[in-house]
Amino acid sequence: MADSAEDPRDPEAIVNAFLQHKSMERMQEYVACGRRFAKLDIGRLKEDWAIAVRSWLAHKHRTKERLMDDLAAELRLRGLEPPHGAVEQELADRSAQTNEAERKKTVRVVAREVGEFLRENDRPLQ
Repeated sequence: MADSAEDPRDPEAIVNAFLQHKSMERMQEYVACGRRFAKLDIGRLKEDWAIAVRSWLAHKHRTKERLMDDLAAELRLRGLEPPHGAVEQELADRSAQTNEAERKKTVRVVAREVGEFLRENDRPLQ
């Protein structure tokens, strides 16, 4: 499995590189804006992140997404991952409620973003 992670043509490696890149961009934006959650303790950060995710799932809005991303960035800057398990059921429920047209639209958007990432970084698709 380690070999495929190193293969730049491996779809999993491409997606992982893209997600890592997006995460780094979000952390850089968060730091540039002043790390508004730097004083919160880890327990509060995790709790607030889970609340932010639930709020975003209920009413998707850019400000809610930004809050969720900023809390995740602060956790990652501390070497921690957001507590995905705390919202696993809500994410599964939302996914089950998503219709096929919404899924296809999301896949197209993500595929376009991955393609742009590959072009910007001169990485081969195949």
